[in-house]
Amino acid sequence: MTYSNCKIALRNLFLTLTLAVVGNMQASAEVTINEAGGWLETAWVEWANMGSAQAYNVYVSPAGQNSWTKLDNELVRNYGTYGRADAVGLKAGNYQLKVVPINSSGSEMTSEASTTESLDVRAHNRQGFAHMNRPTSGWTEGVGAYKNDGTLKDDAVVLYVTSKNAKNITVNWTRYEGKAPVTWTGLNNVIDGYRKCIDGGGMKKPLCIRIIGTVKYSDCDKMASSQGLHIKTQAQNDSNVDMPLTLEGVGKDATIYGFGMQISNAIGVEVRNLGIMLCLDDGIEISRYNTNIWIHNMDLFYGQTGGESDKVKGDGAVDTKDSRYCTISSNHYFDCGKCCLVDASDNRGTFYASSLTYCGNWFDHADQRLPRLRHGEAFHIYNNYYDGNGLYGVGLASASSAFVENNYFRNCRYPIVSSAQGSDLWHVAELKKAGTKSKGVMSGEEGGVCKAYNNHIEGAKSYFNQNTATTYGLDAYEVSSRSEQVPSTITATNGGSPYSNFDTNGELYDCTPIATEDVVAHVTGQYGAGRCQKGDFSWTFNNAVEDDNKEIITELKSALQSYKSSFVGFYTYPTAIENVGEKEIINNSATVKVMKNNRIIIEKAGKTFNFSGQRIK
Repeated sequence: MTYSNCKIALRNLFLTLTLAVVGNMQASAEVTINEAGGWLETAWVEWANMGSAQAYNVYVSPAGQNSWTKLDNELVRNYGTYGRADAVGLKAGNYQLKVVPINSSGSEMTSEASTTESLDVRAHNRQGFAHMNRPTSGWTEGVGAYKNDGTLKDDAVVLYVTSKNAKNITVNWTRYEGKAPVTWTGLNNVIDGYRKCIDGGGMKKPLCIRIIGTVKYSDCDKMASSQGLHIKTQAQNDSNVDMPLTLEGVGKDATIYGFGMQISNAIGVEVRNLGIMLCLDDGIEISRYNTNIWIHNMDLFYGQTGGESDKVKGDGAVDTKDSRYCTISSNHYFDCGKCCLVDASDNRGTFYASSLTYCGNWFDHADQRLPRLRHGEAFHIYNNYYDGNGLYGVGLASASSAFVENNYFRNCRYPIVSSAQGSDLWHVAELKKAGTKSKGVMSGEEGGVCKAYNNHIEGAKSYFNQNTATTYGLDAYEVSSRSEQVPSTITATNGGSPYSNFDTNGELYDCTPIATEDVVAHVTGQYGAGRCQKGDFSWTFNNAVEDDNKEIITELKSALQSYKSSFVGFYTYPTAIENVGEKEIINNSATVKVMKNNRIIIEKAGKTFNFSGQRIK
């Protein structure tokens, strides 16, 4: 072939291939959106991965406003056959998400973008003690790194943590004002560095740590407490310091595996949207001298088997010790054994636990301590779903006072029980009748007093109020309205403590519970308890077997042990490419090759390009 004929042939080949790719671009389909939805201050979308796309940009806008904001690349994740993005930190409202594919040259393929329908984003419930009397502006507004409207606080620092970087994530923060930055490496060290910066005054900014995928014990740097992570300030003894930190999961599959966390001497910490599987001891321990802590929308599973016979499912899921003004809300407890102990010590110290809220939780076949209350005069328990609980729901002891309203109890053996009276004594009597060892469910300590209003109770073994009381005494005093006070004559049988009437004495936040008949649908629904979309781990309990079972479910334990997230990683976002033009092909400075799959590639100076000039190797 003459040089002239070769030149013409190459030109024809180049033009033919160019026309072919243009035709393919015109015929190519848009991104296929598999599913999308709104959640609590979050909107999410999943789509089918395209062969022509190397990565994706995802944008969020208020619905119908065409005002698009690009999400952080770390919020756009690859799950192999599909991609997912979560827009977090949104005010309540309607939003749309737009998924835009990126080709190997780094250019957005806007003609192939797809946009979701309007997505309903709702606000988290902030009706709880954690938000009572908190600032409404500034870096300590509300609880955590988010404002009360759901958006990130001004100047908040955001860190993304995965299994790949939990040991080596590095920050350079100023510990003391005017001094050089200090380097902290590893998740635990970063948290420790944050508290040192707050104490030193060098960096006082809200901190949001976002967990992506599964982070295991072995993925982390040194563990800082017996539970795992240790979120604490420099404060000593019974003091505490503002620490506006949010530890949150992204999406439906964020999980910490093989460890939990402890919070100490802190004000304003938030933990949300995480699964905790097979923790060391407690899933979360709010441990000593904390105030304004908010634990919500968590999925809590078995812990590791402890050395005591009653710790086969692990120890506490969310325990609270010597801490006040905390909210534990909208969490899903999967057959947890000893869920929520309040104050383990028999001694009532100077900073005992009080002013705690438990609301919107799904105690899904959990056994007991839902919660177990000691010492405090102000516990508010509302809108929880007690679902097939093998021992008891709300337990009162050590002169505690609890207002229990608008909860739904389904086959909870003892919905409300106070130590050494009512169902606690009835339980002992039933054991004696059966000829077995006589022991109460509340260890025989001093009792407390419960004010109960508008709860639904079905399938209980026993429940005693002033209208059904026997010689055993009361489980709770039933009122006919929220504002009704408990008479001073109603006291704990053992210890003689009265009800504090905190809820009618100006010590309770504004609160409007949802109707009792709506509790089950709400708690188990899209905006209810647990992680976004109810998490990526599901389990259906056999009520006929598990409602009355307090033993570990071996199949559930096995499923947790073999759990693995389907998260693959982040997309690789290409940078600008080099181009090979028609002239370089024709003058023989580049070589054209046809591969076995009929793909045309061009080689020049030891580099490989596709036929349109995009470098591929």
